[in-house]
Amino acid sequence: MPPLKVLIIGGGVAGPSLAHWLSRIGANITLIERSPEMRASGQQVDLRAQGVPMMKKMGIEAAVRAATVHEPGTQLIGLNGRTKAFFPASQNGTGKQSFTSEYEIMRGDLVSILYGLTKKHQNVQHLFNTTIDSFTQDEESDPNGKVHVKFRDGRKEDFDLVVGADGTGSKTRRMMLGPDAPDPRHSLGGYIGYFSIPSKPADSDRGTFCHLPSPRVARIIGTRKDRPDLTRIYMLMRGKDAALDAALKSGNLAELKKALSDLYQDGGWECDRFMEGLRDAPEADDLYCTPFEEVRLPEGSWSKGRVVLIGDSAHSGTADGFGSTWGLIGSYILAGEIATLYEKDRSSPTAAVIQGAKNYEKKFRPIATAKHGSGSEWFESVMFPRSSFGIWSLHTFARVAAYFRLDRGAGLDGKTSKWQLPDYPELEREQN
Repeated sequence: MPPLKVLIIGGGVAGPSLAHWLSRIGANITLIERSPEMRASGQQVDLRAQGVPMMKKMGIEAAVRAATVHEPGTQLIGLNGRTKAFFPASQNGTGKQSFTSEYEIMRGDLVSILYGLTKKHQNVQHLFNTTIDSFTQDEESDPNGKVHVKFRDGRKEDFDLVVGADGTGSKTRRMMLGPDAPDPRHSLGGYIGYFSIPSKPADSDRGTFCHLPSPRVARIIGTRKDRPDLTRIYMLMRGKDAALDAALKSGNLAELKKALSDLYQDGGWECDRFMEGLRDAPEADDLYCTPFEEVRLPEGSWSKGRVVLIGDSAHSGTADGFGSTWGLIGSYILAGEIATLYEKDRSSPTAAVIQGAKNYEKKFRPIATAKHGSGSEWFESVMFPRSSFGIWSLHTFARVAAYFRLDRGAGLDGKTSKWQLPDYPELEREQN
């Protein structure tokens, strides 16, 4: 039988990871990305929890360490710039990481490492500036059925498996679910944004975050510094702002800059300098802003026939600290479940793909969505205070947490911390 023929849509973290694992069972893979080149932009991401052993299993630990951002830790500061609490980075080589992970890395560097895993593989083709317009698929009962894909340039091609790894706003997901399906993105009532400005000598190499008093939208301004010449500015907001919503909907960079600048100007600490940079510095044209959202798909809808969703397109939780980790792990589990069935019986790729996709969701959904819907008004009011007293209370609690190192294992709940990565022997055999 010919090898599995796979189309992966999306070249972020999850897509190249899946290409790596499926290449190990000899699949012929086409990985497409709508951007004209590899998307090397983005801010700091990290690996934590089971993402650490996953990285080691992929054989990329040395490459990740070589590209690591050496951030000594995370601090909360007051409006006067003085440190209120400091949480040092973990250096233990395990999944239990602090707010600053031992494995902090710029998103573009991580994506480059993942692309490098299959860059020279003859059975993996990377295509940029490429998208699809539509697809149909044969009945699930057809043992040799295909997904019939029409590309934007008019070309048509058939695949045994199509995988959507195209993010929170996934176009693949919309096509898979159909035009009448409700949008599974659930607003969490806030936004996150970041941009770059020229650095100054006094800019800290710590991850630094300052809570700003506000009568309406709770605001946090932060900085991180992965290179000497640039300071990365982070903006976290809770609450709704009509002007920001309109700017996001317009897609106009100038309008987005103005809406964010209006929110943060005169906010305190170094907000005025940061907003001046946002408006005038060419480096700030890398501005990215998105609502806090969770992708909450009904059970059993991570796949439909031979089309499957992975990464943020299946289970996004904006800026929850686990996006890259889950992107690596979900790809591994999908590949492993398909490989297990495919190696047993290569006569029916359809059976391996359809059942493997269902097994992947059953195994991974409880972990990937463990934190969905876990926020509460009380928690939000504590972590995103709007009053000076609320900020003082948070800083007091943070000092106690820092003293007792309560930050270790940041973001891990009981279910996540106890979960173990499955093993798939079929993926351990490198193909010639």
